[in-house]
Amino acid sequence: YSNTQYNLKYAVADATAFGEEVGREQQQIANYEHIEVASLLDEQATKVNILRALKRLAGTQEAWPADAPAALEKLKATQPEDAVFIYFAGHGTAQGQRFYLLPHDLGYAGERTRLDAAGLQIILEHGISDEELERAVEGIDADKFLMVIDACNSGQALEAEEQRRGPMNSKGLAQLAYEKGMYILTAAQSYQAAQEASQLGHGLLTYALVEEGLKQAAADSDPKDGEVSVREWFDYASTRVPNMQLEKMKQARGLGLNLSFVAGEERVPDSERRVTQTPRVFYRRESEGRPLIVAKR
Repeated sequence: YSNTQYNLKYAVADATAFGEEVGREQQQIANYEHIEVASLLDEQATKVNILRALKRLAGTQEAWPADAPAALEKLKATQPEDAVFIYFAGHGTAQGQRFYLLPHDLGYAGERTRLDAAGLQIILEHGISDEELERAVEGIDADKFLMVIDACNSGQALEAEEQRRGPMNSKGLAQLAYEKGMYILTAAQSYQAAQEASQLGHGLLTYALVEEGLKQAAADSDPKDGEVSVREWFDYASTRVPNMQLEKMKQARGLGLNLSFVAGEERVPDSERRVTQTPRVFYRRESEGRPLIVAKR
């Protein structure tokens, strides 16, 4: 982050691992003619550049500015037969009924521990609200559309649109996702933090998605057929992450449980359940036709 006091240990590792593994799997499956991975890391992950990338995919970026990162030049307007994966790892915050992605350029240079209302307002103005995100992705036309937000409070982005309708009469990201048939996975509920783990070298959500769900094909479950569909993938991560954190809590109490803990095997205090990071997943439940396969063994 431009203000180093807000740096995260593993956001870059998470974004890199996600892009590399998803790209590798899609190349191997070979259901699409071209696979393009465009990453915005560290100082490139500004609000302007993130919105540029989305506008590029939507075909609404009128002129390509000279200062745009080279990584984005290969992006083109999507076609109806395409698949799009959008991934964000970084800070997020819920304020009022809105959710904000916080890009590299926070705009706030003061002490993190002394952040006041004025400083928070600056950060929010430099952030990408769910309303802005909704408008940016609305024009992206693709057969399959996935979005993963690995950030604190990110479940707020999927709150009911009737509670959050803004002055622009926006539909809300969840309603837009329903209409477009999108798949959205957020790292936590609107009131929860998204955890990183030094022993894993990743955030919990990305570790569950990439290291376990894809590399180990642990998400192949329903049915267990050598293929990981996007529904299996997201469902696996949404149940695996809270169990990973519960294991850490139990280990801290000296119970020594390993990473094979499965929900329901033991009684867990309600107080722990409430604070446990719980991802939120959204997709339409009716038949989707040809499923999107994200990994194959």
